[in-house]
Amino acid sequence: MTLAAVLAALLALGVVARGMGFLLALGLVGAVAMLVSGQPPLSQVGAVLAVVLGVAPGLFLSRYQADSTPEGRQAALPPFLALALMVLLLLAGSRVQAGQFPAGLCVGVAGLVSVACRRGMVWQWAGLLTCAQGVLLSAVMAGRVMAFGAGALGGLVMLVLGALCAHRLLPRRARSLSGGEKTQ
Repeated sequence: MTLAAVLAALLALGVVARGMGFLLALGLVGAVAMLVSGQPPLSQVGAVLAVVLGVAPGLFLSRYQADSTPEGRQAALPPFLALALMVLLLLAGSRVQAGQFPAGLCVGVAGLVSVACRRGMVWQWAGLLTCAQGVLLSAVMAGRVMAFGAGALGGLVMLVLGALCAHRLLPRRARSLSGGEKTQ
């Protein structure tokens, strides 16, 4: 397993803890992991999709105010359970021939934990996109074209539907007026 794949799994935990802020880093590290470990045509397309799934939500959300859904009191147990499950999956994967597969599975599990533990729409959108990146990483590292197609289609659908939900629910940022314009 490459260092980039392990870093992708750890950055997925950052998505659970901090949401959209780690999605860009996860996309970039996931792209590197795909380029290093995959077969050239599949890994190149996967790397592009990972970067798109990491960059596009941040660019889109920069036009809107922050999601103000209250998180409430949460136990710190689910992220630690996700970390424990990830470690077990990585250890189990080191005993198998295809040791790269659990890294993508760990990224997907972290995304599911984010969806299950967070209430805010933006947090859950980040979790779903993390799941999609985990599926893409697993498919590229295992060389499974059909799984890659399903992950790519699912990720792009989640990207579009999440953007539509954000557009509908989040208030837009107020634009500042230039010095020459008068307010009415």
